[in-house]
Amino acid sequence: MELINAQFVFKIAAGLYGLSLVAAFLPGRPRGVVWIFLLPALLANFAAVALRYWQAWPMLPMYLGPVALPFFLGLLLLFSSRKDGNDVIVRRMIFALTVIIALAAACFPKDFYLPFLKSCTPLAHLFFVFGVAGKGCFLVGAVWAMAGLHPNHRTLGIESQTALNRSLRWTVWGFSFWTLSMFAGELWSYLGWGTPVVWDDPAITTAMATWFFYICLLHLHLTGSWSARGRGAYAAAGALVILGLNCLPDLGPFRWPF
Repeated sequence: MELINAQFVFKIAAGLYGLSLVAAFLPGRPRGVVWIFLLPALLANFAAVALRYWQAWPMLPMYLGPVALPFFLGLLLLFSSRKDGNDVIVRRMIFALTVIIALAAACFPKDFYLPFLKSCTPLAHLFFVFGVAGKGCFLVGAVWAMAGLHPNHRTLGIESQTALNRSLRWTVWGFSFWTLSMFAGELWSYLGWGTPVVWDDPAITTAMATWFFYICLLHLHLTGSWSARGRGAYAAAGALVILGLNCLPDLGPFRWPF
């Protein structure tokens, strides 16, 4: 029953995120209207995560990443700087990503919700929290890279190099959180299963593939091997890596929500 309630509350959050996106495209940049929908969406999203956690505590609830990721992105939108109006296009793109992920998680929930029996450890929760933060930062970095690569970035009020620099900053934050998540996961795996890496677990292999993808990007920045636009294109492709390797596996089976 709690699971059904949690999923219902999250569907409400997804709908409110959608209304926030619509409000973000209204003329005149009505931030107050956006807040009217965004704040309740964040509250409903938090309630859905809390209900899932309450049911599984002290163990880690499974397949919670796509439910928690919109909350993290929504918080970034809520607390991001509003002094510079030139980031409107970036905020709208992040809004769009938030809505896409939230709707996907609402329409295609995972059927198997039993928590891991060996997840009754703080390391499991750190693995999850740092992982969600890392995915959120990587996605924001990808959005900034896309904005910097836009052919009409000047007409959008965004300087290409400034956008690419912000992309790098978010990528570094994402890589830091992702590395902490991996170390917590390896310690959790070692204590629970006697090995730091379970190669036949898709979640582990895709997490490591993502880590190698971004460490290559950071090496390209440090060595200057590629042009700034080339590194920006690489960073923008990171959105496909995060969504394809780390979000999609937590969705399914693909069916209508009712």
